[in-house]
Order: sequence, then C-alpha cells, then structure tokens
Amino acid sequence: MAVLDALGAKLVSDGIGVLGTTIFLGFQPATPDAVVVIYEGRGNGPELTFGASVLAVERPSIRVLARGARNDYPTTRSLILSVRNSLGSIRNETISGTSFMCVTPTSDPYPLRLDDKERTQLGLDFVVWLTP
Repeated sequence: MAVLDALGAKLVSDGIGVLGTTIFLGFQPATPDAVVVIYEGRGNGPELTFGASVLAVERPSIRVLARGARNDYPTTRSLILSVRNSLGSIRNETISGTSFMCVTPTSDPYPLRLDDKERTQLGLDFVVWLTP
C-alpha cells in the first residue's frame, strides 16, 4: 500500500483534500459527499533485466474515483481534473519513501453509475512507473 500512501500524500500536499477526511485509500466511505478514492488496479507487471529475477521497473496501475454531491457534475469533474493535474505531474520524484519515475493518466475522466444517493461519480485511470 506504499504507492497509495505516497499518492495520497501528494494529493494532500497539492491541496486536493485531507487524508482520511476527503481522500481515502482503497475504500469509499458513505460520507462525506465529496471524496477522492485511490484504488489499486491490475497493473502491467514488472520489467525484468539481467535475467528473470532482477526487477528494473514496476508498473502498477491505479484507479481514482471522485464523488460529488447529488446533481453536481461540474464540481465533481473539476475535482477529478485537479487529481489528474496533481498525480500526472509526478516525474522522477520520491514521495513518502517511494521512488516514482512517473505517473501517467491512461484515460480521460469517465462517468460511473450514480450511487444509491444519486451522487455523481467519475473515474480516472493511471499507470505508475516505479524504481524498486
């Protein structure tokens, strides 16, 4: 979970929200309405060098969900774009002890179903390049 912790710290440092209050790692709470959630994805598997046992680059993926208030698509879209700008700016940076080569968006924001309280939800996918 080191990657999620580091990316959560990046969002906090960029003023996107507060960890455990409006930014969550791996789970989506019922409240508050406006939240950002970072989930681990399938990833692409590591790149190997010098035989099959030495990792050169790890490439996990993450999915970010932004949820807003009921019937408030514009604010939710603005939130997910702020997340894209924050995480997408990571280049050759160590955050919370995790060494990132880069974090690259692999999708545009996309709509997810409304939740049971009819709150807008948008998703965004990234691939993360790490040096082990």
